[in-house]
Amino acid sequence: MIRPAVVVLALLALGATARRPRAFRFEPDAQTELRLLWAASSNAKSERVACLAGEIRLDTVRVTRILPLTASADSLGVSARESLDACGPPRWQGTVHTHVALRDGVRPYSRFSGADRGVNRLWWRRWNAEGMFCVLYSPTDAYCEIDGPVGLAIFPRSTY
Repeated sequence: MIRPAVVVLALLALGATARRPRAFRFEPDAQTELRLLWAASSNAKSERVACLAGEIRLDTVRVTRILPLTASADSLGVSARESLDACGPPRWQGTVHTHVALRDGVRPYSRFSGADRGVNRLWWRRWNAEGMFCVLYSPTDAYCEIDGPVGLAIFPRSTY
């Protein structure tokens, strides 16, 4: 026999899962800015970082704008302090950065590195809110996640 408390907990868990977004959508202004960020990064052969603004509507994350930061995002040489300080709520909901380096000279790094994940975690713990995080790995492709107190949601391929 199934206990009523177990049924209630199962239904609550299903409801929380059903409310999670299923896609990232980049609004036209954000697309333009992201393409400029990618081009600057690609030309400099160095990572770049920006604050990311957006909202969750129904089952979609809508990225509305970005703010490029002055420091590069190269995880080997630059502190994440600027993005942690500048990219917080309510104006910003996370960060986006570029991965222009290629694995084996051919394939892009299309996921967050361990260091990237650490910075994402620092962001949401500092701001006590779910954060939106993306990495651009080609002129039109992004890998994005929502991470925070509610848990992790992964969007392995989004087009901007």
